Amino acid sequence: MLGMYWNVIIIVCLGLAGVFGDKIIDGKEAAPHSRPYMAFLDISSKFYKDFCGGSLIRPDVILTAAHCKGKSITVILGAHYLSQNDKSKQVIPVQEMIPHEEYDDETYKNDIMLLKLQHQATWTPEVQPIKIPDAGVDIQPNTSCSAAGWGKTNTNSMSNNVLREVNVKVQDVNKCKAAKKYNLQEKVICARGTGIKGTCNGDSGGPLICPIRGAHLAAVGIVSFRLSNDRQCEDPDRNNVYMKVSAYWNWIKKHIRANSLTW
Repeated sequence: MLGMYWNVIIIVCLGLAGVFGDKIIDGKEAAPHSRPYMAFLDISSKFYKDFCGGSLIRPDVILTAAHCKGKSITVILGAHYLSQNDKSKQVIPVQEMIPHEEYDDETYKNDIMLLKLQHQATWTPEVQPIKIPDAGVDIQPNTSCSAAGWGKTNTNSMSNNVLREVNVKVQDVNKCKAAKKYNLQEKVICARGTGIKGTCNGDSGGPLICPIRGAHLAAVGIVSFRLSNDRQCEDPDRNNVYMKVSAYWNWIKKHIRANSLTW
C-alpha cells in the first residue's frame, strides 16, 4: 500500500532523510512487538499520502519530526507487519499537530513535533510508552544505540512492510559535517552504524534509542535528515542526523501542559 505513493513523493524528498520519512539501511527485522513504543504515522496531504515513524511517550502523545506534518495523520500502534490486521493494533486519529514554532525546512532546525491523539492509547504488551531524557542529558560519542522503522531497505527499494531495526553509534557532533553546516551542534545528535548501517528515506520521526547513564533506554533522538555527497542511503560517508530530545525538554513539557495532554 505504501509503495504506490513513492513515485510522487520522491520528487519532493530526494536527497533528504525522507522529507516525510527515513528508512533502515542494512539492518534486520525486529523481534515482533519488541519495540512497543513505535508508532506508524499514515499521513494525508493535499496531493499525496506518505508516512513517518514516531514514539509513544504518553497515553495521548506521539513525539515525531516537524517535517512529518500533513493535512491529517492517523497513528497505528502495536503493529509489526503493516499489512496484517493484528488484534494488537490500535488505530487512533490525530486530533492536533503541534510542530515547533521555529521549525526551518531548509536547515532542519527545530525539526520536532508533538501529536495529540483523539483518545488515549490502551496499555497492552504490544503498546507501551518510551521514556525521554531530562533537560541537559547528553549522549557521549561511541554510545551504542539503535533506530527502527518501516522504511526502505535501500535507496531504490519499495517501502517495507515489516518493522526493521539497526544498531548505530553516536558520533562526535563537533565532527559531524551536517551539524556544522547548519550550525545545529547544540540541538542534534549524529549517529551511524558500521559500513552503510543507518537510516534513509522513510523512517523520519522515529526514535534513536540509547541507554541513559548506562541504565534505562530512552528516546534520545528523532530521525530528521541526512547529508550525503551522492544523495544515496548507501553512502558510507553520509551523516544521519537526529533532533536531540533533551534540548527540547522544556518545549515538550510546555506544550504538553498547554494542550492538556497527559503528563
